[in-house]
Amino acid sequence: MRVIRNILHCLKYGTQMGWLLSPKDRSIMVFHRDHQPIEMTGDEKLPVLDFLEIELTVAQVFGWLKIGKQP
Repeated sequence: MRVIRNILHCLKYGTQMGWLLSPKDRSIMVFHRDHQPIEMTGDEKLPVLDFLEIELTVAQVFGWLKIGKQP
């Protein structure tokens, strides 16, 4: 809950978007200033800020982090 409170605080004071990663579920909760949070998983494309020219999926993010994988 503390992390969510911090994200909500940032949104209140000008941040446009926040992501909360859940390694256990391999999901990402996306927070927008003017929308309800949405949970995204797998090959869903994550929303990014307009000035970023990138497409990312949830699976790509967790692939980069290599969470839960042993060397």
